[in-house]
Amino acid sequence: LDKLYFSILHLFYRGITTLLRTPQRILAATVVRHARENFNNLINQHINQMAENADTGDKTLENSTNHESEKIPDKKIPIVESVNFTTKQETENMETHAHHLHNAPGSGWKHYFFEFLMLFLAVFCGFLAENWREELKEHKREKEFIYSIVEDIKSDTLQSNRTLLQLKRLRTGIDSVLILLSSPEIVYNSNKAYSLWTKNLGLEVFVSNDRTIQQLLSSGELRLIRNKTVSDRIMIYEQTLKKYYTQSDLMYGAVVNMTSYTQVFDFVNLNKNMNIPIPLTEQGKKSLNEAYARLQLWNRGLMGLISWLDAVNQEGTRLVTFIQKEYDIK
Repeated sequence: LDKLYFSILHLFYRGITTLLRTPQRILAATVVRHARENFNNLINQHINQMAENADTGDKTLENSTNHESEKIPDKKIPIVESVNFTTKQETENMETHAHHLHNAPGSGWKHYFFEFLMLFLAVFCGFLAENWREELKEHKREKEFIYSIVEDIKSDTLQSNRTLLQLKRLRTGIDSVLILLSSPEIVYNSNKAYSLWTKNLGLEVFVSNDRTIQQLLSSGELRLIRNKTVSDRIMIYEQTLKKYYTQSDLMYGAVVNMTSYTQVFDFVNLNKNMNIPIPLTEQGKKSLNEAYARLQLWNRGLMGLISWLDAVNQEGTRLVTFIQKEYDIK
C-alpha cells in the first residue's frame, strides 16, 4: 500500500506540473518547487523513520542474543532462526510505523484519496496565494510609476512655461530685426539692428524630465499601467516630446550656421561707439538680402519650435488632469 500511495502522489505531482505550464511559468514553477520539496521531505521522513525502527530492532535483537549467549555459552543459534527472527522484527516495526504514519481518517482507498485531496488543495491554495501576492506587488508598482509620472510632468510643465516665454521673447526680437533690415535707412544706420540681432541670437533650452517614461519603455513595465487610456495618453505625450526634440535639433544646427550677420555689420566701429550712426559694410550691402532671407527662415523655425513646445505643455497638462481623475490623486 505504501508503494501504491507514493505512486499516486508521484502521478499527481506530474499532473500538477503539466497543468501549471501556463504563461505564468515563473509563478507555477515556484508552487511546484514547494510541492516537490514537501513531497521529498515526506519520503525522506518515511525512510528515516523506517531506518530508525530497523536499528532499534537490530539493537534489541543483539541485546537478546548476547543475553542468551551468556546463559548458554556452548549453544549455537541457528542462522536460519536468527534471520527469520530479524525479518519478523523488521516487519513488525514497519507495520507499527505505517500505522502511525497513515493516521488520517478513513481506511483503504478512502484514506489515499483523502491524502490526494489534501495535497491537491495545498498546491492549489499555494498557487492562488502566490498569484494574489504577485498581483498586489504589480498593483503597488503601478501606483509608484503613476505618482512618479505625475511629478515628472508637473516639473516639465513648469520648465516648458519658462522656456516658452523666452522663445516668444526671442521671436519678437527677431521680428523687429527683420523690420529694420527691410527699411531703407539700414544702409546708413545699422546700430539698432545690430543691437537687436545680437541680443536675440540664440536658443532657449528645454530638457524633459522623462526618466519614468523611459524606464517604463525600456524595461517593458508599461504593461503594469492597467488603464489602457492612461497608457495611450502617456505614449501620445512621449511622441509629442520626440517631435519637439526633432525641431529643436534642426534649430540648433541652424544657429551654428547663422554667420551671415558677421558680414553685414561693422563690428569694430559699432563696438567703439554706438551713439553715432554706423553704416553697413560694403560686403553687408551686397549680402543684406541673403542675411534677411536666412533670418526669416530662422524665425519660421522658431515659430515651429514654439508650437511644438506649446503642444508638449498642453498634452502634459491634460495627461496629469486625466491621471489624477482616474487614480484619485490630488
